[in-house]
Amino acid sequence: MFHPVWATADPDDITFADSRAAHGNFRNWARLTAHVRTGLARTRRPRVDRDLLRWAVSRLG
Repeated sequence: MFHPVWATADPDDITFADSRAAHGNFRNWARLTAHVRTGLARTRRPRVDRDLLRWAVSRLG
């Protein structure tokens, strides 16, 4: 909701992202969003999907 990349994301994928990485924390969401934006640019995908989220979560360490 705070960044445009999430506007077209499937609600289940947002729940997945929150449960795996963000945990309701704005700073965690910001870090995850940065990785998602990188992944979208590199893969030229039109929107966030579960595979991209798995990759982004793995980058968080």
